[in-house]
Amino acid sequence: MPIITLTSDLGLEDHYLAMVKAKILSQNPDAQIIDVNHSIHKFNIAEAAFVLKTMLKEFPKDTIHIVAVGTQAIDDITHLGIRYQDQYILTADTGLFSLIAEQHPDLVVELQMKVDTDVRTFPMRDLYAPAAVYLSNGGTLEVIGRRVESYEERVLLKPTTGSDYIKGAVIYVDGYGNAISNIDEKLIKEIGKGREFLIGFVQKGYEMTEIKLRYSDVTMGERLALINSAGHLEIAINQGHAADLLGLNVGESVIMTF
Repeated sequence: MPIITLTSDLGLEDHYLAMVKAKILSQNPDAQIIDVNHSIHKFNIAEAAFVLKTMLKEFPKDTIHIVAVGTQAIDDITHLGIRYQDQYILTADTGLFSLIAEQHPDLVVELQMKVDTDVRTFPMRDLYAPAAVYLSNGGTLEVIGRRVESYEERVLLKPTTGSDYIKGAVIYVDGYGNAISNIDEKLIKEIGKGREFLIGFVQKGYEMTEIKLRYSDVTMGERLALINSAGHLEIAINQGHAADLLGLNVGESVIMTF
């Protein structure tokens, strides 16, 4: 039975998430549901895209990913079913998919399933959940949607580079306060060419000259830089909150000079 993952900005304080799961389980009691992240900042499409892109490759073929962040009423926006890298993504046409796509999708459809409620404000429950159940039972996107050739596109914030520098930004802060930048390992190797470097921020006095392998490579409370499991440069404090202590909130600059 394929896995159904849930990513949203619903939070855990209310009953909305339980309603989505109830809808899935009422139609398929054997469904395997995995919560990915429900603490995405409200309406933050870029944050949701980073989470989806990071975890997508970890799941097996035919996994179905429901991503509901900043979703609007069912009738107010196009909702998509996407076949990408042998998996399915169900989400609104907000530009989210364009932020994760590294290659063309195999298929994109506009979801056109009949909704069995007069309430049109909860697409995660009333549209994506039934679509996910249908796909988990071996259904195909062509039956529940109309093929489309284009979708909303957004431009991903990319680092700027020169012969001896990379200027990036924090794109995600995880629950531990680790600040994850849009500078990846491939770019560091390409620009740095093995040279010595300095990692700095707007807040002076916290520069670093090494990239560690693990958090425990420094003493508790000490700052460090490392390449995380997604391949991105991350600024952390061993058992501390780097984003708060170093002023590294989303959008703040991270600069490497070589």
